[in-house]
Amino acid sequence: MVSDANTNDSGSGSQIDYNTKHVYFYLPKVPTEDGEVADNIDLGAMLRLGGYSDLEQQAQNVPADQQHYYPQKHIESQGTGSENIFKNSAGSSDQSSHGILMACDGHFLLKAAENMFVETGDHHLQVNGDYEHETTGSVNVQSGDIMSLKSGTNKTLTLNAGDKTGDMELFANNKTETVQGDSTDNTTGDSSSSTSGNSNWFTKLFKTSFVGKISLSGMLGGQIVLSTWGLQVYGVTLIKVYPVSEVVLAGMRFQATGLNVASVQTQVGYKALSADTFAAKVSNVLTGLVDQQIQITQATLTTQQRAVQANVDELQARQVEMDANIVGIVSFL
Repeated sequence: MVSDANTNDSGSGSQIDYNTKHVYFYLPKVPTEDGEVADNIDLGAMLRLGGYSDLEQQAQNVPADQQHYYPQKHIESQGTGSENIFKNSAGSSDQSSHGILMACDGHFLLKAAENMFVETGDHHLQVNGDYEHETTGSVNVQSGDIMSLKSGTNKTLTLNAGDKTGDMELFANNKTETVQGDSTDNTTGDSSSSTSGNSNWFTKLFKTSFVGKISLSGMLGGQIVLSTWGLQVYGVTLIKVYPVSEVVLAGMRFQATGLNVASVQTQVGYKALSADTFAAKVSNVLTGLVDQQIQITQATLTTQQRAVQANVDELQARQVEMDANIVGIVSFL
C-alpha cells in the first residue's frame, strides 16, 4: 500500500494516504526460479482505486508488463508505447478522473447470489480463449444500433433452436442473402411461400425439379413461356383441359402416339386441299340445282317430286360446305 507521512492510523495496521490521487493493494508475482528476485512491477494481483499509480508508471517502461496490467484494447486505443496508457487508465483526465484497476495473473472469480447490475459507456470484451455463456432462464439481447454476428475465417456460424425442437422467427424490412458456395434447404414438413409483389429468379446452369406425387399450378392471369427448346415426358397419362380455346403457333410440330409419328403441318395441308375439293364439289352441286330449278319451273306438275329431292340435295351440299370450312381453320404457321 502506498502512503507517506500524512496518514491516518485506524489501529489495524492498515494505512491510507488521503493526500494522493489513488490507493492500491499490490501483490508481486512469486518468482518461478530459485534465486530470482522480484522487480516490484511483476504482477501477481493488484487493486487500484483512483488515479494511476507509480507502479503503473514503472510497468509502462516494460511492454510485456503493460499487457499484464491493462487490457489489449485499452493499449491500442491509447497508442502502443504512449504514456497515455497509464495516464488515462483511470479516465480521460490524468488530474481528476478516478477509476478502478483490477488485474491478476491467476483466476478472476465473481459471484453474486442475487443480482448483478453493470452500467457503462462503451464496453469491449476480449476473450483470448474460448467464450461460453450459459443461462437457465431467457436471454434478451437488444441494440439501439447495428448488430453484427461474425465467425472466424472458414469457421461455422450455427443457430440452433432447441436442437431442432424449437421454432425460429425472422422479422425484417428487407432481407439480402449472399452465399459464396452451395446452398441447401431441407424441410421434413410442409413448405409454404407467399409473395405479394413480383417474384424473379435466374439460374445460369441446369435446373431440376422432381415431385413425388402430384404437381398442381394455377395462373389467375396469363402465362408466357420463352425457351430455345424444350422436352416434356409423361410416363403414364397426360390430361389437358382448355375451357375456351388453344392457339398454337409453330414452325414445325410433331405429335406422337405410341409408335405412330405424324407431321401435323403436312397433314393440315392435306386437309386444306381436301376442303378445297369439297368446296368445288359443293359449287358443282349448287349449279346443277339451279338448272334443275329452271326445269322444275317449266314443268311444275310433273317435277314436284324432283323439286323436293333437289331441296334435300341442297341441304346435304350445305352440310358438306360447313364441314369443309371447319377442317380448313386448323393450321400451324
